[in-house]
Amino acid sequence: MVRKKSKEPPPRAKSEAHPSLLPAVAQPAPSEPRKPPIIWREFILGQATAMAMRPFLGMIAAFLLMVGGILLAVAWQVGPAPMIDSARYKTFTAQTKGRIVESWLAMEFDPADMGTYRRWFGFAKVSPCVVVEISGDWGAPVRRAFCGTRINFREDLDLNMWDTLMPGVPFGWQRDASGFAIGEIRLSKKAHAWLAAQPPESTFMLGKPPPSTALGALREQLDRPLNTAARSWATPIPDFPLAFDPKVPDQPMPAKFVADKQKGLWIGGFVFTAIFAVVGFIVWRLGIGFLFGSQPRAVLWVLTIVPLLALPWWGDTLPKILRHVNKDWASVGTDMLEDLSRTTRLLASEPADATLATGERFVLPVREGLYADTFGRIPFALPQPAPQTPELALAALRAQASAHVRNLDSAAQSALFARLEQDKKSSRERAADAFTTASEDVLRAANTGPDARAAARSFLLYGMHYNLWDVDAMEKRP
Repeated sequence: MVRKKSKEPPPRAKSEAHPSLLPAVAQPAPSEPRKPPIIWREFILGQATAMAMRPFLGMIAAFLLMVGGILLAVAWQVGPAPMIDSARYKTFTAQTKGRIVESWLAMEFDPADMGTYRRWFGFAKVSPCVVVEISGDWGAPVRRAFCGTRINFREDLDLNMWDTLMPGVPFGWQRDASGFAIGEIRLSKKAHAWLAAQPPESTFMLGKPPPSTALGALREQLDRPLNTAARSWATPIPDFPLAFDPKVPDQPMPAKFVADKQKGLWIGGFVFTAIFAVVGFIVWRLGIGFLFGSQPRAVLWVLTIVPLLALPWWGDTLPKILRHVNKDWASVGTDMLEDLSRTTRLLASEPADATLATGERFVLPVREGLYADTFGRIPFALPQPAPQTPELALAALRAQASAHVRNLDSAAQSALFARLEQDKKSSRERAADAFTTASEDVLRAANTGPDARAAARSFLLYGMHYNLWDVDAMEKRP
């Protein structure tokens, strides 16, 4: 008998096993949806990129702000400023003359601006200031202070070059008993202390031994007794012409300054104002965008427009804005703004409020400097009438020095000429030319002692460009 095949279903594959036969697997407990993980690598990379780009973007923004600011400054100066000034000074119809009673050179210098640089000259700016006294029918004399053109300090600066506050407005140093100008610099206490503590940046062209501090080097640089004396005698302290509103006599301004402002309005200037203003505003807006690009549009427009309200005081405001962005461009922008107003800058104030009026005083009397033992010992007196030119003044100085030296005894003459020769050898020779006539007269005099004669001869031969034959001829001449 044939066995029939079983009709039972075939066994299921493992994958088809009944759920009850599968091993138990731990299932995660239901919980809140997970937050996506923070991608730290991308975050750190983004922050590093932003930090690396910040100085570059700041430099671009500062450049754009500087260019835009300069164009806006030009726009202001060729149109609105002359219109305002013309209206302001229209009532200045009265004229008078003032007297300069105080004068100094204001040196604005902050050592903190130098950073790692050591050449301090490039960070200092100087401007002449005066206090003028005006007498009139209104009562007690009135005093006003004026500070003029500001320039960069230079190593070859000569205080005798200052004869104007600005073009057409006079300046004059105060005088000592001999009629010599008394040069004076005023600077902050911080700057004075720094210069007094720092060694000279360079001793090139200074005397030997060189000064030990930057302040001493500055004194030697400015000590020019003979030049100062000759110029002082030939140039008396000038009068100070003033104009004022008869209703407000205690607020006078220099007459030349007022005349320029009254005639300064030019309608055609508004054409240039429009051109420079449009271009300047666009560039300025781009700079603000680079600097604050992530801010909302409304904030950007506020940041663009609000600083422009300070355009009348742009010379002080723009450098402060740029300094917060990039110091290098701030320095360039400051110089460019000063170039725009170099010939028109004039600050009027009460005497106590003038630039560095209460600063440290660095005074340079002609008779008390490096040449006090030579030039300072001669009792010079301003001739009457005063010499009309520096050449005539130099001749008078030489004549007075010779007259004094002739009355000295032989030992004193010998000591004087020996000191003059030593100064020449030490590269301190700015007083030597005052004694050429004295040394020639000593050689010619029959009663000159041998020591004085030898000292005078050596002084002439060493540094006064005399040759041996000239000196021999002087001694033989009756």
